[in-house]
Amino acid sequence: MTAAELEKNLKSKFSDKILDSQMPVADMVLVEIDRADAVPVTRHIFHDLAARFVVTVGTDYREAGSGYLLDYVFSLAADHLFLTVRQRLSEDDLWCNAVTGDADIPAANWAEREVQDMLGIKLRNHPDPRKLILSDDWPEDLHPLRRDVPHDIHPPSEPQNKMPLKAPPEGATVVPIGPFFPVLEEPAHFRLFVEGEKIVGGDYRGFYNHRGIEKIADSQLNYNQIPFLAERICGI
Repeated sequence: MTAAELEKNLKSKFSDKILDSQMPVADMVLVEIDRADAVPVTRHIFHDLAARFVVTVGTDYREAGSGYLLDYVFSLAADHLFLTVRQRLSEDDLWCNAVTGDADIPAANWAEREVQDMLGIKLRNHPDPRKLILSDDWPEDLHPLRRDVPHDIHPPSEPQNKMPLKAPPEGATVVPIGPFFPVLEEPAHFRLFVEGEKIVGGDYRGFYNHRGIEKIADSQLNYNQIPFLAERICGI
């Protein structure tokens, strides 16, 4: 499949839902849709076209007069193509239809929760909309990747905002691992739900060492400084 054929496929399938379509580079198709159509469009891409979900990217574009952008990026590896599905979201009505559950794209779980934490884009019908990245005592209505939030902010502690733990299935035993454990490079808390020797579920809390590098890169560093810092944080 070529980029032109992929674009034609989407326009044929969703002629009434594609608001705009372009090919910014030779191996990428970018389509813009209304947020109300996110579930059927992404379901088709993920299941019918067998595309791999890559990432969800949220951007505060208010300074440019475009509100917020929410991009779902997919890869069609066999065809060497990328497909980006874009939604424009209003600052005054900031929500999206989550694709994790309704479109049956489990890999989007963390990515969608991240844009909710960092930009305040509320998720509708997400199977687990709990906080993911922000610390347990972070203020509810403060979203650090919004451009009007300073990079060096030190908000007051609000411990009542601690993320609730997931309840285990009836009859299961909880086996906690962490937050500190000898084989873990950074603290993370795993709660395994077990029945005998069988793991039947689990819960996770991580990001204890979240450093805010995205915010620093976005607001303080230039193009050459960002990879210099990222390589050292990631241990490359």
